[in-house]
Amino acid sequence: MEKQIKIIIGYIIDKSITIEEEIKQYFENLLTYINQIDKLYIYVTKNVEINDYLNLISKYPQIEIAKCIDYGDAEIYKALIEKALIDQADYIGLLKPDMFYENESFLELKKYLMQSDVSRISVITPMPLFGCELHERKSEEFRAIKGCNAYGALLNLHIYKETRGIKVEYYQTTFDYDYCLQTRLLGYDVMLAQNLVLRKQNYKIINKKIGFISLSMFERDLMDVYYETRNRYYLWEEYKFLDRDYVILDKKLAKKEQQEIRAKDKNYKEKFIMIDKARQDYKKGKLGPFVINE
Repeated sequence: MEKQIKIIIGYIIDKSITIEEEIKQYFENLLTYINQIDKLYIYVTKNVEINDYLNLISKYPQIEIAKCIDYGDAEIYKALIEKALIDQADYIGLLKPDMFYENESFLELKKYLMQSDVSRISVITPMPLFGCELHERKSEEFRAIKGCNAYGALLNLHIYKETRGIKVEYYQTTFDYDYCLQTRLLGYDVMLAQNLVLRKQNYKIINKKIGFISLSMFERDLMDVYYETRNRYYLWEEYKFLDRDYVILDKKLAKKEQQEIRAKDKNYKEKFIMIDKARQDYKKGKLGPFVINE
């Protein structure tokens, strides 16, 4: 028996959308989920030009638009959750204009939530991939995972009420993994829908040649490198006894990521300057936004 659920998506716009091709592409991205949700909260976090884009999507009555100060993704996500709770939603998601659900993935995700017993699932996420990455279908459609990125995932708001909420001190990144760890410690599951896909379009592939060998990787934003490094240290410290397996695995992943940057990114030195800055700030107990001159 299908149950009725109310889904709200938070939609963060932090750049101008003026190029005709971009406007058309982002509108097509929106079409992959807009007809399956109850409301779309658009939060404009910077002074940007988006009038043509807003005029195009304004025919959808479930859209609400607000301008807000950019206090970081964690604070914005918390504000979206609190608004969704007031609106008595069952699920909240987070997206940006350059993201879309592939091949009716969002519809299939919604059907799963409506038709299955998901009372023990705190967060469910599609497979997040960059636009050019290949996707291999799996025989196991859904599997439990240790954590996931907030973007593209749907968070169960009824379970959210049992947690301490979003850790806004992280400012950017890691707050979503912290939340997943919270719910898993409460006995809930974080679920990956392995055959449903969320694509991100704005990315850059960088190449490095060593003799006749060409190495490539997806570009890592400098600020993301900083926040992920700094916040991971806090996360590891908090959960080293609560979820030892996660901390061990994540430390291995962090090491592997740094090895890849050193091997494949010709500008690796500037990334490692940010990594060192993040370590120093962690040792000083700093949280919140990056401060360049400290």
